Parts: sequence; C-alpha cells; structure tokens
Amino acid sequence: MVELDDLDRRIMELLLEDARLSYREIAKRLGVSHASVSSRIRRLEEEKVIRGYSTILDPEVLDLYPLCIRISAASGAELSEMGREIADLDRIYVVLRVSGECELLVLAMCRDRREAIEILSKISRIRGIEKAESHVVLETIKMSGRRLKD
Repeated sequence: MVELDDLDRRIMELLLEDARLSYREIAKRLGVSHASVSSRIRRLEEEKVIRGYSTILDPEVLDLYPLCIRISAASGAELSEMGREIADLDRIYVVLRVSGECELLVLAMCRDRREAIEILSKISRIRGIEKAESHVVLETIKMSGRRLKD
C-alpha cells in the first residue's frame, strides 16, 4: 500500500482540477519547491498512483453518442474478468463494478446507433453475462470532475 501524505494529496487534487499545471505553478500554489513537486509527481507515477493524464472533451461537440450499459451477471460469473474483457473493447470509456440490481456499469462513446448495437452485441457474447441493458445518455452534465455545461 502506497503511503500518501497531505502534500501528495494536495498535488493530486490540483492535477485533477487541471492536469496541464506546470510543476512551478503547483509549487507556487502549495508554497513548496519546484524540486519537491517534481520528485513527488515522479514517485506517484512510478508507484502507479498517477496512471496517466487525459483530456476531457464534450461528447456532443465530437458527435459522439454516449451509451450507459447496465450488466447483470450469471450466478458464479467472474466479475473482474468480465469487466476486463469489456474494458478491452473499442469505444468503452468506463467500467465500474457496483452493488445493487446490476453488477457492472459501462459507459461507451459511440459514433452512431449502428456502433452502439455492435458494442451491445459484443458485450452480450462475453461469457457470464446474463443481461446487458442499454440506456441512452440524454445529457452529460459532469464528467471527470468538471461540469460540461454551465
């Protein structure tokens, strides 16, 4: 288990808000040295606490069709393995193992209805999946910590 202190957490909070912040800007905001920020971020990357950096795009601007899929598994199915298989499919952005009426929640970003049907078909063929129920996303209000609409 990776040990994180308050400075590590504050650095990561700033990066969550804006991954483009320079080490100098982070250091300035936190009142620490550039070298301290640089070494901590390097350590957090090496220990896989920080696994990468990404850009948050508005799916509507890109003409992407967000699709939420609720998946119920057959009794005794290996949920983590199913989740990994789903995550390996193209156009899958989020796979969550959850409690409640279904076992997995999936967010896919499709180019059109045909691609959505293709993704659902691929998911339905994965061993252990009893039911895959799709829901059209009507509006994306917040994604990855940032509101997409004001």
